[in-house]
Amino acid sequence: MKRYILGVSFLVIFFAGIGIAKQLWRGKLMATSEVCKRWGEAPFDAETFKVSTAEKRAAMSCSLLKNQKTFIGKDISEIRTILGDHDGYYFSDMYPAYLIQIGKNKTEETWQLVFMINKDEDIKEIVVHKNCCQ
Repeated sequence: MKRYILGVSFLVIFFAGIGIAKQLWRGKLMATSEVCKRWGEAPFDAETFKVSTAEKRAAMSCSLLKNQKTFIGKDISEIRTILGDHDGYYFSDMYPAYLIQIGKNKTEETWQLVFMINKDEDIKEIVVHKNCCQ
């Protein structure tokens, strides 16, 4: 019985640790519903996104996230062609990241759209990541 309890306890702690480590690695993320609530839901347009300010990108982020299947499986070079050069940063330059809110000082938050990649450098998911502060 003790072995069973110890085994179950180990598994619970192990999987909780993996969840915590994943969140620490990825950082703070914002759910699509929160993105829509915070910045609205303007229709996504790639050409407009490519030349827009962070504020206009933010307004299109909800629509982009809701339709992210359009980007899943694309190579990172295709993302740069479609959306332009990225201006955010997520662990390395390999991850296309586009700023959608830029804090003016260390107390204001900075958020970015990050195109997560798999081992083949194809897009597997798009997230909104807190890049800085507060």
